[in-house]
Amino acid sequence: MIIITTQCFAPKIGGIESLMTGMADAMASSGEDVLVLADGIEESSDKYKKYKIKRFSGWKPLRRLEKARYVEQVCKNEIVTAIYADSWKSIEYLRKKKKKILVLAHGTEIPKQYWTIMLDLMRFKKNRIQNSYKDVYKILANSTYTKDLMQASLKISENLIEVIHPGIDVYSDFISINDRENVRKIIGNDSPVITTLARVEKRKGHEFILKALVQIKDKFPNILYLIAGKGPYLEFIKNLTKKLKLEENVKFLGWITEPEKSLILENSDLFVMTPTTVGESVEGFGMAYIDASFHGVAAIGSNSGGISDAIIDNETGMICEAGNQEMITEKILFLLENDNIRKRIGEKGRMRARESYAWGNKVKEYLKASK
Repeated sequence: MIIITTQCFAPKIGGIESLMTGMADAMASSGEDVLVLADGIEESSDKYKKYKIKRFSGWKPLRRLEKARYVEQVCKNEIVTAIYADSWKSIEYLRKKKKKILVLAHGTEIPKQYWTIMLDLMRFKKNRIQNSYKDVYKILANSTYTKDLMQASLKISENLIEVIHPGIDVYSDFISINDRENVRKIIGNDSPVITTLARVEKRKGHEFILKALVQIKDKFPNILYLIAGKGPYLEFIKNLTKKLKLEENVKFLGWITEPEKSLILENSDLFVMTPTTVGESVEGFGMAYIDASFHGVAAIGSNSGGISDAIIDNETGMICEAGNQEMITEKILFLLENDNIRKRIGEKGRMRARESYAWGNKVKEYLKASK
């Protein structure tokens, strides 16, 4: 049996939720006996999965303790070949001796600065993380950036860390006629279409794209920018859209379903997300770029965090200097004006995403890591 212990799991929406759900689905489809220990209340859809799901609710610290006790109980009664955890928080209370524990690292949860006024709290967090990683079998970092960060910040041995990029799945089988009609109404006759799929927070860089549109719409007056997602920076971005007089060129979609996401990307000309690092918050990898590539859409990102693992510059997309407004505007305009180059980049991205990131292949890397 394989145990997957995670705070993030479907039906919640998010990058880590998609990763852990995709991993469970893929491992079960490959013939593994999988038990998922997830946060939240029991869902009606749980019983239709190819694996067992046990949910844990209540106050977070107690929830983690209950999960740890449950893992001990399962390990006594079953032959558990490996335990996969979504982050160090999910293994903090686990007894690690005589267990093969593989914990994922995403970059965002790793402390980066110790000279701030929060010095003591940062040290406390660092100690918690280091203690959690003691005696684990392996740490699976989502990018080279995350691996390097863990070595520099936490002094973890290189031999303990393996880089495995997240897998991806596309739910095209579940796209309905209503989904297609909804997306058709959203896009209408506008062209070209630029899309950002991300939590709306300052570091994601939505404002750079809006400021680029001010110049780009002179050449492409019917350009449409789709912003899918919610977050603490949403009102700021909406107000900036009005300030820049872009209301006719921008649509806010909120959270969207997986079928809607697939359809929107299929109908997009360009995917753009140009993050910066804000405090401790950074883009550890950037699965959204692989999503775009999977649909043959050229992507533009920035040289922040682990994005250079997700985008091969000038092959599957383009990378800008983080925070460089002029460069971001130039690269968006260049790809919109050069259809052949944009489509060639999109096709290279599609080939890479489908060959290297589809869960049918990616799950083999995760399973091999436990051998």
